[in-house]
Amino acid sequence: MSSEWIALTIGDLVRRGEATVQTGPFGSQLHSHDYVESGTSVIPTEAIGRGRILDIAVPRVDSSKAAELSRHRLQLGDILFARRGAQATGLAAIVDGRYVGALCGTGALLLRVKSPRVDPSYLAMFLSSDVAYRWLRAHAVGAVMPNLNTDIIKSLPLELPGIDEQRSLARFLMALDDRIALLRETNATLEAIAQALFKSWFVDFDPVRAKQQGLAPAGMDEATAALFPDGFEVLAPTRCPLGWRVGKVEDLLELAYGKALKATDRIVGDVPVYGSGGLTGFHNQALIDGPGLVVGRKGTIGTLYWEDRPFYPIDTVFYVRPMVPLTFCFHQLAMLGLNEMNTDGAVPGLNRNNVYRLQVIIPPRAALDAFDDAANALRQRVTCNRQQAQTIATLRDTLLPRLISGQLRLPEAEALAELD
Repeated sequence: MSSEWIALTIGDLVRRGEATVQTGPFGSQLHSHDYVESGTSVIPTEAIGRGRILDIAVPRVDSSKAAELSRHRLQLGDILFARRGAQATGLAAIVDGRYVGALCGTGALLLRVKSPRVDPSYLAMFLSSDVAYRWLRAHAVGAVMPNLNTDIIKSLPLELPGIDEQRSLARFLMALDDRIALLRETNATLEAIAQALFKSWFVDFDPVRAKQQGLAPAGMDEATAALFPDGFEVLAPTRCPLGWRVGKVEDLLELAYGKALKATDRIVGDVPVYGSGGLTGFHNQALIDGPGLVVGRKGTIGTLYWEDRPFYPIDTVFYVRPMVPLTFCFHQLAMLGLNEMNTDGAVPGLNRNNVYRLQVIIPPRAALDAFDDAANALRQRVTCNRQQAQTIATLRDTLLPRLISGQLRLPEAEALAELD
């Protein structure tokens, strides 16, 4: 480590007036009934990821409540800590341009650095490292529900290079994060294209309507257009393209129950484990060969996850046994509003028999296969991008601790990353 490096705590910065730490609004100041459909964003614990605020929907409040909580407004470069929760404690994220002017949530702590010695972006990178994450979790108080407070944050030890080195390292690490974010955004676009294609073909029936008017379906070759009829018929209680049929979800797929697998029973491996909230960890054995679909059954109901690899769905989800191409099942389920089909009380639940009874229009096999070909071409690009993003994330996580400890210099890291 270079002699330019300094050792201090966040508390040292606070005492010198170079930083402030404050707790988010008290629960008595902000209730769930204060949330509105549009307004000022509030960053809750679950939106605080490792180093960045996650791309998830966040609650909002109206202008009067936002004014009341103005001391909790966020500025560019602020850092939010997840204050409580077995899973969230230890996570910290920097506020980027998306959330300038938003509010710190009740489950968060806010660190604002205004020091000529500290670059907030570098500090956020440091806080996303295993070193800082483990320190925060180890010092959290509470056996059942770990909690952080301002005194713990102030005690966090920092080892920082000179400010110019901090800025250079931050730019490098942020470039890796930007590459990951771009790949994820590209995947979101590709998935939206596939869903739009499904809606055009099988919900709005654009090719059928075009042919009914004597037009060639837009953006479709002649062979694919021939798979669609040129009119509709009434099959009670709905209109259906000629020659197609009205059926139910049970004609398309089976929703099979996942199998219980406690976190304590998992063995280290590379098989993804899915719960209703998504990926919950890894195991050494798969229950289902990929590709496959997971549907949230308990808790977060109706969530949909596509997994290319062999995977393990736990008992809070269904997995899909398809009778038609899996791509069609995925996009059809996405159109059915499963997230609004709660049938249980205290813990939301999805009843598969209610799903089976939902009415759907079922095209002939040739049209299903044509969609499968188009959707799979997009899916292959999504898979490739996801693998590339994982490779970059692994590289970043490998380089980060060596960079923040001074064991690796920036030119060496840049060579390893092969950045342009």
